[in-house]
Formats: sequence, C-alpha cells, structure tokens
Amino acid sequence: MTTTSRALASGALAAAALGLSCVADAQSSAPAIGDAAPTRAGHSFIDVAVGRATYNTACGNVTGLSCSRTTTSYSVTAGNMITRNLGVELTYLDLGRANRAGGSVSAHGLNIAAVGRMPLGDSLALEAKAGTTYGVTHVNTAAVSGVASGRARGFGLGYGVALNANIAGGLHGALGWEQHELRFAGQGKSNVRAVTLGLGYTF
Repeated sequence: MTTTSRALASGALAAAALGLSCVADAQSSAPAIGDAAPTRAGHSFIDVAVGRATYNTACGNVTGLSCSRTTTSYSVTAGNMITRNLGVELTYLDLGRANRAGGSVSAHGLNIAAVGRMPLGDSLALEAKAGTTYGVTHVNTAAVSGVASGRARGFGLGYGVALNANIAGGLHGALGWEQHELRFAGQGKSNVRAVTLGLGYTF
C-alpha cells in the first residue's frame, strides 16, 4: 500500500472511529422506531456501502484485449446533520479494480460533501450531495494496447443522490447513485459512476 493510500485510509478510519466512540454515550438518546433517523438535526451518522462501479475509460484500439469497465466498490462514511435538512460528510472510497486494455484500472480516494435531505414521511428521506473528491488512480495496461499506464491523482467533482429508509433504533439503509471525477494517466479527467447499497447508524 502506498503512503498516499495509507493516509487516505487512515483519515477515513479516524473519522469513523471518532463517530463510534460517541455511540455508547448516545445509546440512551437513540431515535425510536418511527423517528426519521436519517434527517434529525444535530445527529451524526456512520454508513458503510457496497456498490457496482463503472469506469468511463478508453480501452484502446487492439481487439481481443480484456475491458470490462465494471467492478465492485466499497465506501465508509462519517457525517453530521447540522440542521434537519443540511449536513456534511466525509467518505473513504475504494472504487475497485476493473479490466482495461489487457490490464487493469483502479481508484480510491476521499470525498467531502455537503448533504441536503428532504423527509418523505416518518421513515424515508431523499438525499442529494455535492462536493469534491481527491482520487488516486492506477492504470496498468498491455504494451500493445496503445493506452498509457501509470498513476495519477487530483481533485474533481463528486456528487450523488440516495433514498434513505429508517429501519429501527437508529439503523437506516440507503440505495444510491454517485459519480466521481478522477484523473487517469494518459487520459486526463474521466468519471467513475456507482450504484450503491448501504447500511448505517444514526446517533
């Protein structure tokens, strides 16, 4: 794991650990069943999600080389609702490894975003988020593909939407879609999209 990878992972894990350290103190005030847990002002949350990511990267002009573009993604998020409708969150992203031009492409990073939530009754909320993603990508391709290999990093736009559902006792689930603008060696900026399914705890 590179120094940058360790720094990104450590930052996300530290944020999650900080949130988890508050859970014990918050047990007595955990939302009751029927409360709109994902939209309560002043409450923090931790989410984990798995998804299906799609890389919008070129595969080269040589036929017969593998190029799936899709892979499994993972994320860990810690955040706080400043008001009932507005919050902030920090997410560590592992966007997985996909086949590309006889080799592979992978990406990970950190996203910080403002979150807007609109309650849809007592148990559902519609969420939209927008912010910036600092991503690190690695491209490793076959020499005959004509696609450049190497690492790249930088900031880009990250945004998404999700439907949150309160389950019980502070637990909530979410179905979402998101997009992150990342830099890739030899190609510049390109988007990675993901459909995600998450589980979280509000405290």
